Amino acid sequence: MKRLLAVTTVLIGLIGLSAAPASAVDTTKGYNGICTGADALTGVTVVVDFQELAAPTITRCSPNAAPGTARTGIKALQDAGIAVAGTARWGLGFVCRLEGRPSATETLPLTTNPNYKEACVTTPPAGAYWGYWNADGSGSTWTYSSSGALNRNVVPGGFEGWSFSLNKTATTNPPPGVTPRNPAIP
Repeated sequence: MKRLLAVTTVLIGLIGLSAAPASAVDTTKGYNGICTGADALTGVTVVVDFQELAAPTITRCSPNAAPGTARTGIKALQDAGIAVAGTARWGLGFVCRLEGRPSATETLPLTTNPNYKEACVTTPPAGAYWGYWNADGSGSTWTYSSSGALNRNVVPGGFEGWSFSLNKTATTNPPPGVTPRNPAIP
């Protein structure tokens, strides 16, 4: 009986620790995979890599409904069907959640606060935030963005990357795990 109680306790603990599922992507916007066809050189591919948040990486094309017009990184996320939430204080100036992650009830084990939960009120902490990356689609490496997604225009045919950074530094923050190569760019 004691053994059954111990196993049950462990299972309940594991269920409590499991990550919250990602929200459902809005499939009426964009489409799965790298931009192809007419969108290959006018759209932008959006990659969301959850890293330690333990959800599958999302790769979606964000077509540009008006090719030749500039779009911000936030607009590209929205056009790809990715749910994006900012903070109460700064709005979409700071991305707090992508596809509902991290959720308000999800424990993020920060080195400085092992029971941290993101409320999306002010800027997320340096130890748990969405890193913003970009690539022009012609190579195989990501560049960490020096500006926010609300203030940066995307490169047509390029890639916009988001990678959750947990307990990393500016030099160890992981880029998205998808190679940002657009086959339509020579």
